[in-house]
Amino acid sequence: MLTLLCSLAFISNAQDDEYSDDYSDDYSSDYSEDYEDDYSGDSSDEYSEDGDYGDDYGDDDFGDAFGSSKREEYVPKKIIRKPYIRFVPPYDSSRELVLYKAVIEVMDRDGYEVEIDTIRFRTNQWLEAEFGKNLKKFLTMDGINDAAGENEHKITIHGAFPCEIQPNEFTTVTEGMVEYDMEIRVRDGRYRYTVKNLVHIAEPRPGEKEGERTYFEYLMKSEDDVRAGDRILVAADKKINSMMTELRKTCQTNPIEEDDDW
Repeated sequence: MLTLLCSLAFISNAQDDEYSDDYSDDYSSDYSEDYEDDYSGDSSDEYSEDGDYGDDYGDDDFGDAFGSSKREEYVPKKIIRKPYIRFVPPYDSSRELVLYKAVIEVMDRDGYEVEIDTIRFRTNQWLEAEFGKNLKKFLTMDGINDAAGENEHKITIHGAFPCEIQPNEFTTVTEGMVEYDMEIRVRDGRYRYTVKNLVHIAEPRPGEKEGERTYFEYLMKSEDDVRAGDRILVAADKKINSMMTELRKTCQTNPIEEDDDW
């Protein structure tokens, strides 16, 4: 019995040794060869000899990406403020006056001069539309100009209009009044207008009856609060040009010809 047990133990140990040798030889040789071929040689070629790893993650690129001393220093842009350009109204340097003037031709449909009486009638229509019931209050002369070298009708007005300032396109603020002298001379085929002696009249201060009067010539040249002065000059310029545009439209209107029924 003892002999049988020894024999079985001997056979079992022999099988274990054979299995161990086969497994270790196959595993160690195959795995080590494959691993060494795949990873040892390739790793050194890719990341050492060729230098790809260094190129991709070198000091230069790493520093540029994450902010190194090589990054260019940020220089803020300088804000350049454009110089303020003053508003310059029409100015007669010989008389040193802010002066609006022009000679306007008035022709009929066929290109002939419109007669003085017709232009005078149309001018009166504009005066009534512009000044309304206050026309007589502002009108200082309306008649023949005997001093003229030819037939001429002369109209003079001492008027005033509100100084309407527009801080923006949606807001209008009235700051006092603008006083002026206007002259219209009418002849055959034309008329001439002049607007001069412009004065800004401010709102009266508390306890005062009249506001401060400032001539436009002073506003145009003064260095005190330039922008405030320009706002007044611009407001008056807009109003005067609007008035003269309406006068021109009215005088240039062709008369309606009546049908000859007889």
